[in-house]
Amino acid sequence: MILRCRLCHAAIAAFDPADLRPPLLGAVFGPLEPGFPPPFDPEASFEHARCPYCRHHPQGYDPASRASLETDRGDLAIPAAGCRRRKEGN
Repeated sequence: MILRCRLCHAAIAAFDPADLRPPLLGAVFGPLEPGFPPPFDPEASFEHARCPYCRHHPQGYDPASRASLETDRGDLAIPAAGCRRRKEGN
């Protein structure tokens, strides 16, 4: 999936939804295309991640939306801490 900025709607990073587990770190998000550097510091907390175009946080600032990410497929809920997604067939 593609992570998008809630404010300017720019495509920022690629990620696998199965990798989303709190606390989110920059390492979860990779470059949009191979051969480019990652968009965020891999060791940094996602709270410090900013859109490279408008400098706003990709999740937005509305506290009601902090449990979701805006993606190329719409909003995606982030699983609660300690919760793991089950793979199909398990």
